[in-house]
Amino acid sequence: MKLSALSDSIPTPFAAKVCREYEAPSSSSEKQVTILGRVPYTEGITPEERTLLPGYDSGVLSLLIGVFILLAVNFRHYSTFLKNFSYDLWSVRRTDNTFTVRTVSETGIQMSVVLLACICEGIIINAAMSSAGVSTFLTTFPEIAALTLLAVVYYLWQLAAYRLVGYVFIDRLSARQWLKGFNASQALLGISLVVPALVVLFNPRLSGEVIAVGAICYVIARLIFIFKGFRLFYDNFGSLLYFILYLCTLEIVPLVIIFRCIDFFSQLQL
Repeated sequence: MKLSALSDSIPTPFAAKVCREYEAPSSSSEKQVTILGRVPYTEGITPEERTLLPGYDSGVLSLLIGVFILLAVNFRHYSTFLKNFSYDLWSVRRTDNTFTVRTVSETGIQMSVVLLACICEGIIINAAMSSAGVSTFLTTFPEIAALTLLAVVYYLWQLAAYRLVGYVFIDRLSARQWLKGFNASQALLGISLVVPALVVLFNPRLSGEVIAVGAICYVIARLIFIFKGFRLFYDNFGSLLYFILYLCTLEIVPLVIIFRCIDFFSQLQL
């Protein structure tokens, strides 16, 4: 008996590989511990899902790169654009300035900057909707593209409305200066929103701060344009009534309708 027990304890090359009783894991109370199924500590740490940043979307980057390429193509004409920019933004002279002659290249710069403003507005509004839990698309690019298109349509509607109001209520020269002031304010808005839009693309956690900065930039650009319109429109106390009607019709009511539509879609999703 002793010889057989000793032979069992001595491993041999041809011995069967079995688990002995003394090899089984046990706790401090000498109880045997048996683990059946999955062993948690051998599986490591459960990985977290990587957050897909809006800036990683190739479609969004294509929009931005396309606008920057348009701006770079017309870069040599920026000196003329900047000379006329401050004049269009502030001046209300009743005679044309010889230095404010527009060229095709400067018009291309103006269109590129306005398009940049629309894209930045779409990016910031998308960040605001995402932070509020309102999303209509599964991916980022279709939503930003739709919001950018909405901003472009809103810009064209404003341009047509201002042209009509200027044609009806003021002279031709003042109406043209008013439209130039509107385009200059949109260019100022586009330049101001570039950095906030890029920040929120690659760091959505700062969406609250970026939305606040974007709203401040928008309000400042609109106040500059409204102030120039007041200087062009105001002749006497009676013209003040028409100016108040203009503010309500073209500046306040459209924004209220847009916010109501956004709230309506958010209520549908909830």
